[in-house]
Amino acid sequence: MRQQIIAFFLSVTILWSTIYLNNKILPQNNSAFVDYFRQHVFGDRITCASLWDRINFTELGFTESPDFGRYAVPLYEHLNWTSSNIPPSPITCPACTNFLLKEFVRNNHQIPFNGTWLRYVINKTTDRYHFHPRFCSFSEKALTKRYVRRCLAMKNIRKLVTIGDSNSLRLMNAIVRILSTSLDSCKFVVIESWSKKSDPKYYLRNVPFNLSDVSFLDLPCGTCASRRYICSYNTTGEDTERKIENRKVELEQIVNTKIIDGGRRIKVKLGQFLPTNISQEFILRDYFRAEHYPDIILYQTPFTHEIYFGLIQAPGVKGKLWEPLKKLRELITKYVPSTTSVYWLPNQDICESDSRASFRNPLLRESIDVFSEEMESILGSPSNNIFPFFDLFELSRPIKSLHLVNDAPHMKEEWYDIIAKYILELHCNS
Repeated sequence: MRQQIIAFFLSVTILWSTIYLNNKILPQNNSAFVDYFRQHVFGDRITCASLWDRINFTELGFTESPDFGRYAVPLYEHLNWTSSNIPPSPITCPACTNFLLKEFVRNNHQIPFNGTWLRYVINKTTDRYHFHPRFCSFSEKALTKRYVRRCLAMKNIRKLVTIGDSNSLRLMNAIVRILSTSLDSCKFVVIESWSKKSDPKYYLRNVPFNLSDVSFLDLPCGTCASRRYICSYNTTGEDTERKIENRKVELEQIVNTKIIDGGRRIKVKLGQFLPTNISQEFILRDYFRAEHYPDIILYQTPFTHEIYFGLIQAPGVKGKLWEPLKKLRELITKYVPSTTSVYWLPNQDICESDSRASFRNPLLRESIDVFSEEMESILGSPSNNIFPFFDLFELSRPIKSLHLVNDAPHMKEEWYDIIAKYILELHCNS
């Protein structure tokens, strides 16, 4: 018995010593630290999940949310928090990286949503949310200027693009807000001339063409116009070990409301632009190549729009989605270079106060499941730069105070700020 007790305390000491060294010496995504959590200690697999299961949130001052148990992601609330800062996590897990998410998809055959939301109501007026995955961790602190500049410079990020509808645009706005506070300047450059119809002058701005050479049709999104920003910054030796001056980062939102569509067609060869009847081929093959291929693409699934306009209906969701998803996967693997990191972002849910949510949300859930199944081979593959992100449908469901009651498909700015921060942190950690 005495030997068992000694062995137990020795195991605990080794575990927390490793965590301490990870915090103080090793980088957060150090492979040795990740491997340690995969080892058996004292006959029990020590993982972030098993450690999280041992937390008594009531003792920490939290209560279960009113909808606790209704959704896949639990939410605990601290209703009397007085500090403006969120405390550090009681569990230290390896930092979230894109390859950890790939590993999750390989092992579990689904996009991850496993984790816990903690909500802090500060002085009974302000909400602060933080998501704790069960197999990795995000920092509770805001991204610092030094962190952002160092990441952009060391990873040589010169162009980041979001592709999607108005939710994707709101995510881009959140990224602009983060970079505006971290870099020297972020300036709006140009917006697509928009009346629910895509503007060829925006995409073919450096190529002479006649209107008869192209066919740009109506796109069903009233606020989705494509647009660009340019951010600039300098770094000091403290940021990147050497001074870097006048570095530029281009940000762009590209409107996309369908998996595959023919809304932007090129009829004849125009310089580097080749004939195509598929908008996604036009963007991925020619538009990005003619400009400068992005270093990061955040690709939002367009299922909300497809459901809204009746393109996805029950029954037979899989039959309707399988062929266009297969085509999109082929275009991405064929045209996106290995130097570009692509992150897939599932749709968030539709606010349940909307009378149409009762049939739209099940369709959204089924569409995301079909997407996860069809894309699993590339999202889980360790040999490409096409990455999953967390299942935003499940993550968004319990966060009631950030839903927009009168604008059901969208959420408050704070939601997009949280997700933008996690995406940037995920890429920077990798």
